[in-house]
Amino acid sequence: MTHLWRGWCLLRPGLLLYGGTIGTNQVHAHHAVHLIVADEPFTLADAWGRSLTTRLAVVPHDTPHTLTTGAHGAILAQLEPSSAPGRFLLARSGAGAGARTWGPPFADRSRGGRSAPFTFARPADGHAGACAALAVVEDWAGHDRDARPVIHPAVERAVAVIPTLLARGPVRLGAVAAEVHLSPSRLAHLFSAQVGIPLRPYVRWQRLQHAIRLVADGHTLTAAAHSAGFTDGPHFSRVFRHNFGSAPSTLAAAIDWVP
Repeated sequence: MTHLWRGWCLLRPGLLLYGGTIGTNQVHAHHAVHLIVADEPFTLADAWGRSLTTRLAVVPHDTPHTLTTGAHGAILAQLEPSSAPGRFLLARSGAGAGARTWGPPFADRSRGGRSAPFTFARPADGHAGACAALAVVEDWAGHDRDARPVIHPAVERAVAVIPTLLARGPVRLGAVAAEVHLSPSRLAHLFSAQVGIPLRPYVRWQRLQHAIRLVADGHTLTAAAHSAGFTDGPHFSRVFRHNFGSAPSTLAAAIDWVP
């Protein structure tokens, strides 16, 4: 059976949440911990072509993967790996680079009775589906305080200041280093070690998220691309395909954005 992407999407700091039908896509990788829960089995494949058919999967950040079979009644969440939910979900799941590790050991356990340690901002009143989906994500992103790493204060400040610098134009390592009072070389080393990705591709990921937010606010793809700092529409499309495995126009037409 062919599944076409069609559903709603909610954006919040550190969270992209999609609900509806998930379709197929090309091999891609993005800087987010990926959680998919569905009412029926779907199939994921890794960079080596090995596959996993499941109703719940966790894919680590920066890990190539593809959906080869979609599903109805799905919730798809992308969590910032540096966020508490992202860290805890990844630590609980034990997910690695291969598809066989993406079916977490807690997938078959009942969710009943477990408290939800995280509370994401709720969408507009009346969108019951989004509220229910948020509850599911909160439930699966279980609490494990031992999984929380110690983040250098300068790295935390860098992550916090990058969105502000991004809104002003190109983000340079030297500018970020000056904001957090470290040398560029020291910040580059700390950032890569603790965030799990060098600063430059991290900024590109933030630009992509900014462009998605602009599209959600009603901007055209071209306007969103320029406002987010991409050189042109094709540049934005290439980066989008690399991160999501689909053309931005395909997903934009299939998504109802929740305010």
